[in-house]
Order: sequence, then structure tokens, then C-alpha cells
Amino acid sequence: MKYSRTYGGAIWTTHSLVRLKGRKLPQDIAWKAFRYPEQTKKGNKKGTFEFIKTLDIYTVTIIAMQNEAREWIILSCWIDPPIVGSVDLMKYEKKQSFGAWFLLVMKRLFKV
Repeated sequence: MKYSRTYGGAIWTTHSLVRLKGRKLPQDIAWKAFRYPEQTKKGNKKGTFEFIKTLDIYTVTIIAMQNEAREWIILSCWIDPPIVGSVDLMKYEKKQSFGAWFLLVMKRLFKV
């Protein structure tokens, strides 16, 4: 996958690009969550916002803020449940079992 520092009219921090790569989250999917969120709310840090979108069984969350020039800066992003092969899935497996992750995916897939 190719990632760009400027994409979709937003500036993507190095941190956000590292997170995209490690989480195997395509930048166009993250951008769609930012541009067309189902939910927007204030972030935990002053001046930040969370943009949340559900795509199939996944929930994509983007953390962003505007700079002084009113340009959007993408600070971080993640996807839940984690994608197979991603760093987050490896962390998830250490906290819980693969079976727990699999059940979470099945519940979301079949809306049980």
C-alpha cells in the first residue's frame, strides 16, 4: 500500500502514517472515515476531534485537528477489530485469545 503525507486535502503526520502501515489500514479507507464520518465528537486532547465510521464489520476512528491555517491534520487512526497480520492483532492476541478476536469478528459479521 502506498501512503502520502498529503492526501485528500489533509496533512497526515508521521505518527498517523506509521499507524496506518502497522494496522494495515489503507489510507483511502481512513480518509473516507474522516471525510464522511457517521459520528464526530471532541477528542481527549484540546482541539482534537474523533471521526468514526463503520465499514462492514470494522469501525474506523480518526483523530484530527485544525492548525492555525485551518488545515486538517490527521494525528492518528485505528480500526476495530484489528486486521489480520496487523500490529494491533498481535497485541490483541497477547491480551486475549485468538478465539476471542474471532468471536468478535463473527458477531460483527453476522450481527449477533
